[in-house]
Amino acid sequence: MGITGINITFLNLSSNTQRVMFFYNIMFKRSPIVVIRVPERQAGQQYAQVTSAVRSLADDYGLRVVVDGSPNSLPPELLTTNREAVLSVEPMSREMIESIPEFQGLIERLRKYKLDNAVWQVMGGCPAKYMDVQRLIANCPDDAIVDRVKSYLITVLAKAGQFIRKSSPNTKMIVKLFREKNVLQVSASELEKHGLIVDYPNKVFREVTRGDIYVEPATSAVGLIIRESIDSPQNNADLIKRLLVS
Repeated sequence: MGITGINITFLNLSSNTQRVMFFYNIMFKRSPIVVIRVPERQAGQQYAQVTSAVRSLADDYGLRVVVDGSPNSLPPELLTTNREAVLSVEPMSREMIESIPEFQGLIERLRKYKLDNAVWQVMGGCPAKYMDVQRLIANCPDDAIVDRVKSYLITVLAKAGQFIRKSSPNTKMIVKLFREKNVLQVSASELEKHGLIVDYPNKVFREVTRGDIYVEPATSAVGLIIRESIDSPQNNADLIKRLLVS
């Protein structure tokens, strides 16, 4: 009740919670895990009161808490308690993606029509995006697979280009810096030397921690748009053609 703010006079929610946890501990010999999903903060929006909620769940109820949050959604103090373990979900390598048993049929079809490289370059190491391609061609006749996948990849690139066009002036300056240096990763400290930081919400760049903090394209498609200086629908189509023959 203290966490949710719910006040129901005819129900003792605290007692019910304690009862559920008591029997859970008896059955599973460990405390329950609570997952808190924190959505991305919008411009000007304050941080959610996640830190106090996590502390109450852990200290008052003995629960284990997993906070699933976007890069800019978590208040800084949540990551400096000295009791947290921070796990970053990185994109998979191509080898890992193509070794997933559920994707074997998909990978075989893509390789048969020489689409595997283009799909990897555009979609990157995200299994969920491969699932989108899998659903796209699940019931597709063999003679239509190439055109369908090409059209889909062009659409993905177009959406990535739109993210860049609609981004803030600050983000466009970072894009310009990446193109001038011909790189797809820059340290946050180097950006600061140019008077730049990643502003949020941001669909173009993300910050990753690998020893130091680095800034890189948010998706493989955005990375292609930046690297290839794509600025028109025809350029999207031309890029897919090049990827299909490379």
